[in-house]
Amino acid sequence: MTRDAFHQELRELEEEVIQMAALVETEIAQAMQALGKRDLALANQVVRSDGEVNELQRGIRSRSITVMALQAPVARDLRELVTVQLVINELERMGDHAVGIAKQAMRLQDYEPLAVIADMGEMAKLVREQVREGIQAFVDVNVQLARDICAQDDEIDKRYRAIFSELINQMTQTPAYVPAATALLFVAHNLERIGDRVTNICEDIIYMVSGEVEELN
Repeated sequence: MTRDAFHQELRELEEEVIQMAALVETEIAQAMQALGKRDLALANQVVRSDGEVNELQRGIRSRSITVMALQAPVARDLRELVTVQLVINELERMGDHAVGIAKQAMRLQDYEPLAVIADMGEMAKLVREQVREGIQAFVDVNVQLARDICAQDDEIDKRYRAIFSELINQMTQTPAYVPAATALLFVAHNLERIGDRVTNICEDIIYMVSGEVEELN
Protein backbone atom coordinates (compact mmCIF):
# COMPACT_ATOMS: atom_id res chain seq x y z
CA MET A 1 0.00 0.00 0.00
CA THR A 2 1.46 3.35 -1.05
CA ARG A 3 1.50 6.40 1.20
CA ASP A 4 -1.22 8.03 -0.90
CA ALA A 5 -3.36 4.91 -0.61
CA PHE A 6 -2.75 4.81 3.14
CA HIS A 7 -3.92 8.38 3.63
CA GLN A 8 -6.92 7.73 1.39
CA GLU A 9 -7.84 4.82 3.67
CA LEU A 10 -7.54 7.12 6.68
CA ARG A 11 -9.84 9.68 5.08
CA GLU A 12 -12.42 7.02 4.29
CA LEU A 13 -12.21 5.66 7.83
CA GLU A 14 -12.81 9.19 9.16
CA GLU A 15 -15.89 9.49 6.95
CA GLU A 16 -17.23 6.26 8.41
CA VAL A 17 -16.55 7.52 11.94
CA ILE A 18 -18.51 10.69 11.10
CA GLN A 19 -21.38 8.53 9.82
CA MET A 20 -21.33 6.47 13.02
CA ALA A 21 -21.30 9.60 15.18
CA ALA A 22 -24.27 11.03 13.26
CA LEU A 23 -26.23 7.84 13.92
CA VAL A 24 -25.40 8.00 17.62
CA GLU A 25 -26.43 11.64 17.82
CA THR A 26 -29.73 10.74 16.15
CA GLU A 27 -30.24 7.92 18.65
CA ILE A 28 -29.78 10.34 21.55
CA ALA A 29 -32.20 12.86 20.03
CA GLN A 30 -34.83 10.21 19.29
CA ALA A 31 -34.51 8.61 22.71
CA MET A 32 -35.10 11.96 24.38
CA GLN A 33 -37.99 12.70 22.02
CA ALA A 34 -39.52 9.34 22.90
CA LEU A 35 -39.15 10.24 26.58
CA GLY A 36 -40.69 13.68 26.23
CA LYS A 37 -43.57 12.65 23.96
CA ARG A 38 -44.15 9.25 25.56
CA ASP A 39 -43.64 7.69 22.14
CA LEU A 40 -43.28 3.95 22.57
CA ALA A 41 -42.83 3.30 18.85
CA LEU A 42 -39.94 5.76 18.64
CA ALA A 43 -38.31 4.24 21.73
CA ASN A 44 -38.47 0.83 20.10
CA GLN A 45 -36.98 2.29 16.93
CA VAL A 46 -33.96 3.54 18.91
CA VAL A 47 -33.40 0.08 20.34
CA ARG A 48 -33.59 -1.51 16.89
CA SER A 49 -31.36 1.08 15.21
CA ASP A 50 -28.49 0.39 17.60
CA GLY A 51 -27.66 -2.68 15.53
CA GLU A 52 -26.63 -0.35 12.70
CA VAL A 53 -24.23 1.48 15.01
CA ASN A 54 -22.73 -1.82 16.13
CA GLU A 55 -22.36 -2.98 12.53
CA LEU A 56 -20.53 0.21 11.62
CA GLN A 57 -18.19 -0.28 14.56
CA ARG A 58 -17.35 -3.80 13.44
CA GLY A 59 -16.74 -2.66 9.87
CA ILE A 60 -14.48 0.23 10.84
CA ARG A 61 -12.53 -1.94 13.28
CA SER A 62 -12.00 -4.65 10.66
CA ARG A 63 -10.90 -2.12 8.06
CA SER A 64 -8.47 -0.46 10.50
CA ILE A 65 -6.87 -3.80 11.33
CA THR A 66 -6.47 -4.58 7.63
CA VAL A 67 -4.74 -1.25 7.03
CA MET A 68 -2.41 -1.93 9.96
CA ALA A 69 -1.51 -5.33 8.55
CA LEU A 70 -0.82 -4.04 5.06
CA GLN A 71 0.98 -0.82 5.98
CA ALA A 72 2.67 -1.68 9.31
CA PRO A 73 2.45 1.99 10.36
CA VAL A 74 4.59 3.51 13.10
CA ALA A 75 4.56 6.68 15.23
CA ARG A 76 1.81 9.16 14.28
CA ASP A 77 0.34 6.94 11.56
CA LEU A 78 -0.08 4.07 14.01
CA ARG A 79 -1.59 6.39 16.63
CA GLU A 80 -4.15 7.63 14.11
CA LEU A 81 -5.37 4.11 13.42
CA VAL A 82 -5.39 3.27 17.12
CA THR A 83 -7.35 6.46 17.82
CA VAL A 84 -9.95 5.54 15.20
CA GLN A 85 -10.61 2.33 17.11
CA LEU A 86 -10.70 4.13 20.46
CA VAL A 87 -13.20 6.67 19.11
CA ILE A 88 -15.57 4.07 17.64
CA ASN A 89 -15.52 2.16 20.91
CA GLU A 90 -16.66 5.31 22.73
CA LEU A 91 -19.34 5.95 20.10
CA GLU A 92 -20.62 2.39 20.43
CA ARG A 93 -20.97 2.87 24.18
CA MET A 94 -22.78 6.18 23.60
CA GLY A 95 -25.23 4.27 21.44
CA ASP A 96 -25.75 1.85 24.32
CA HIS A 97 -26.50 4.80 26.62
CA ALA A 98 -29.06 6.11 24.11
CA VAL A 99 -30.70 2.68 24.12
CA GLY A 100 -30.70 2.86 27.92
CA ILE A 101 -32.64 6.13 27.73
CA ALA A 102 -35.11 4.63 25.24
CA LYS A 103 -35.73 1.67 27.55
CA GLN A 104 -36.46 4.00 30.46
CA ALA A 105 -38.87 5.89 28.19
CA MET A 106 -40.71 2.60 27.68
CA ARG A 107 -40.92 2.04 31.44
CA LEU A 108 -42.37 5.52 31.96
CA GLN A 109 -45.40 4.95 29.72
CA ASP A 110 -47.69 4.25 32.68
CA TYR A 111 -46.61 7.24 34.79
CA GLU A 112 -47.43 10.91 34.69
CA PRO A 113 -44.52 12.96 33.26
CA LEU A 114 -42.44 14.95 35.75
CA ALA A 115 -41.46 18.55 35.09
CA VAL A 116 -37.75 17.73 35.33
CA ILE A 117 -37.93 16.12 31.87
CA ALA A 118 -37.68 19.61 30.38
CA ASP A 119 -34.37 20.16 32.19
CA MET A 120 -33.16 16.83 30.86
CA GLY A 121 -33.99 17.98 27.35
CA GLU A 122 -31.66 20.96 27.78
CA MET A 123 -28.96 18.69 29.19
CA ALA A 124 -29.37 16.32 26.23
CA LYS A 125 -29.00 19.23 23.81
CA LEU A 126 -25.64 20.10 25.36
CA VAL A 127 -24.58 16.45 25.24
CA ARG A 128 -25.43 16.16 21.54
CA GLU A 129 -23.49 19.33 20.79
CA GLN A 130 -20.49 17.85 22.58
CA VAL A 131 -20.70 14.65 20.55
CA ARG A 132 -20.75 16.67 17.34
CA GLU A 133 -17.90 18.94 18.39
CA GLY A 134 -15.83 16.03 19.70
CA ILE A 135 -15.95 14.28 16.33
CA GLN A 136 -15.17 17.58 14.60
CA ALA A 137 -12.10 17.95 16.81
CA PHE A 138 -11.06 14.42 15.87
CA VAL A 139 -11.46 15.00 12.12
CA ASP A 140 -9.72 18.38 12.26
CA VAL A 141 -7.05 17.09 14.68
CA ASN A 142 -7.85 20.17 16.77
CA VAL A 143 -6.25 19.81 20.19
CA GLN A 144 -7.44 23.19 21.43
CA LEU A 145 -11.05 22.38 20.57
CA ALA A 146 -10.64 19.05 22.37
CA ARG A 147 -9.50 20.88 25.49
CA ASP A 148 -12.35 23.39 25.22
CA ILE A 149 -14.92 20.58 24.93
CA CYS A 150 -13.60 18.94 28.09
CA ALA A 151 -13.90 22.24 29.95
CA GLN A 152 -17.55 22.47 28.85
CA ASP A 153 -18.26 19.06 30.39
CA ASP A 154 -18.42 20.79 33.77
CA GLU A 155 -21.74 22.34 32.70
CA ILE A 156 -23.18 18.91 31.93
CA ASP A 157 -22.00 17.62 35.32
CA LYS A 158 -23.57 20.66 37.00
CA ARG A 159 -26.91 20.01 35.32
CA TYR A 160 -26.72 16.34 36.22
CA ARG A 161 -26.22 17.14 39.90
CA ALA A 162 -29.14 19.59 39.86
CA ILE A 163 -31.46 17.05 38.21
CA PHE A 164 -30.30 14.32 40.59
CA SER A 165 -31.03 16.52 43.61
CA GLU A 166 -34.44 17.51 42.26
CA LEU A 167 -35.46 13.91 41.64
CA ILE A 168 -34.31 12.77 45.07
CA ASN A 169 -36.25 15.65 46.61
CA GLN A 170 -39.40 14.71 44.69
CA MET A 171 -39.11 11.08 45.78
CA THR A 172 -38.71 12.16 49.39
CA GLN A 173 -41.71 14.48 49.32
CA THR A 174 -44.00 12.34 47.15
CA PRO A 175 -43.43 8.59 47.47
CA ALA A 176 -45.79 7.95 44.54
CA TYR A 177 -43.18 9.55 42.28
CA VAL A 178 -40.50 7.01 43.20
CA PRO A 179 -40.89 4.64 40.19
CA ALA A 180 -40.92 7.45 37.60
CA ALA A 181 -38.19 9.44 39.33
CA THR A 182 -35.98 6.36 39.58
CA ALA A 183 -36.30 5.78 35.83
CA LEU A 184 -35.41 9.42 35.20
CA LEU A 185 -32.33 9.10 37.41
CA PHE A 186 -31.12 6.42 35.00
CA VAL A 187 -31.85 8.73 32.06
CA ALA A 188 -29.81 11.54 33.61
CA HIS A 189 -26.98 9.13 34.38
CA ASN A 190 -26.90 7.93 30.77
CA LEU A 191 -26.67 11.51 29.53
CA GLU A 192 -23.87 12.29 31.96
CA ARG A 193 -21.96 9.20 30.85
CA ILE A 194 -22.23 10.20 27.20
CA GLY A 195 -20.57 13.50 28.12
CA ASP A 196 -17.80 11.57 29.87
CA ARG A 197 -17.24 9.48 26.76
CA VAL A 198 -16.86 12.62 24.66
CA THR A 199 -14.15 13.66 27.12
CA ASN A 200 -12.46 10.30 26.51
CA ILE A 201 -12.47 11.01 22.77
CA CYS A 202 -10.86 14.38 23.40
CA GLU A 203 -8.13 12.70 25.43
CA ASP A 204 -7.64 10.26 22.55
CA ILE A 205 -7.15 13.19 20.18
CA ILE A 206 -4.34 14.54 22.34
CA TYR A 207 -2.78 11.07 22.44
CA MET A 208 -2.98 10.87 18.65
CA VAL A 209 -1.11 14.15 18.25
CA SER A 210 1.43 13.96 21.06
CA GLY A 211 1.72 10.31 21.97
CA GLU A 212 1.07 11.33 25.58
CA VAL A 213 -1.83 10.06 27.68
CA GLU A 214 -3.45 13.04 29.41
CA GLU A 215 -6.52 13.12 31.64
CA LEU A 216 -8.55 16.23 30.93
CA ASN A 217 -11.46 15.77 33.34
